[in-house]
Amino acid sequence: MADSLPTVWQADPHTLAKHKILKLYLDAWMPILSRQAKKVGAPVPVIRFVDGFAGPGVYAKGQKGSPILALEAALDHAIEFPIPVEFVFVENDEDRFKSLRAELARYETRVAASPNVRVRPPVHKDCQLAINNALDHCERKGIPFGPALVFLDQFGYSAVPMSLIARIMKHPQCEVLSYLFWRDLDRFISDASKHRGINTAFGSEEWTPAIDMPGPNRAIFLRDSYLQALKARGGAKYVWPFSMLDANGRLLYWLFFCTNNIRGLFEMKRAMWKVDNAGTFTFSDQEGFDQLRLLATFDQRWLSTEMARRLANRRLTVGDIHEFVLTETPCYLFKTALKTLEKSGQVKAIDPPPGRKPGEYPDDSLLMEFGPPLLM
Repeated sequence: MADSLPTVWQADPHTLAKHKILKLYLDAWMPILSRQAKKVGAPVPVIRFVDGFAGPGVYAKGQKGSPILALEAALDHAIEFPIPVEFVFVENDEDRFKSLRAELARYETRVAASPNVRVRPPVHKDCQLAINNALDHCERKGIPFGPALVFLDQFGYSAVPMSLIARIMKHPQCEVLSYLFWRDLDRFISDASKHRGINTAFGSEEWTPAIDMPGPNRAIFLRDSYLQALKARGGAKYVWPFSMLDANGRLLYWLFFCTNNIRGLFEMKRAMWKVDNAGTFTFSDQEGFDQLRLLATFDQRWLSTEMARRLANRRLTVGDIHEFVLTETPCYLFKTALKTLEKSGQVKAIDPPPGRKPGEYPDDSLLMEFGPPLLM
């Protein structure tokens, strides 16, 4: 789906929020992946950040676009990475590509002097074609495509087929941050001429019951259908969505983070919490970054109640509890909630190590037993 924006356009608050999530994640992701890649038996020359819809690199009021924010995250990092990050920027629009190339040129001296960064010449090509070509090359040569984070910030909903995400996710240590534009999906869902594009995005026709649903139900169904498709057909073990709303509180689009690494899920949820500290994974232009939230909706108090209810009468390791929290709740921190339950007697440690105090969880293998559900 083509967009109608000019070469350089004004960044809305939700765009800046999306970029904040990306930058916060990259700040954690780059050194972690670099260290992990260094430990792998076969040497990995680089880790990759691929921006498939890189845009012009700058917005109308001078704000930096996703390619520049990603590049600066590596250039400004306080530590030296064991393995450098290779940046690959893809842009199909000719005028935006020229602008992107000019913005990147401003960093040539810093890039040349940095041990953390390699920047490939930007690619003037369709995103799907460019990434498939890169995957073809890696597979022919028998070289790894990952570790890689692929940012697929498309316009609309039809430029990123599920088959492309699946192909990326087949490669070890690869993650995808994908975008799905609800507003256009909702607008065109009854137009049969658009159904082929939606089928391509979802990888099937399982989305079609949404056609006859009212708006709110339709949005939930499409979000959940796409999330399940990313798991079933996209090859992602863990998927987490984030919603962006306009200034009137209306849903615009979702970001979906896909990974096969539980640590990646932890770091992305931490980044998302810093943008929405209520744990609802929603950002609204109406609130902006200055709106104070008086109550964290999904705080540790809520989590302790939820864990006691859903894990009643079960024995789980601390590591299993953490995975439950990451994959089944909006939270990413959990030890305060677990400590609350242990001190109240609703959870007890099984065969703890000598000297271990209640509320201490130094080892993910420590076995915890949850008591019966509380009577309400």
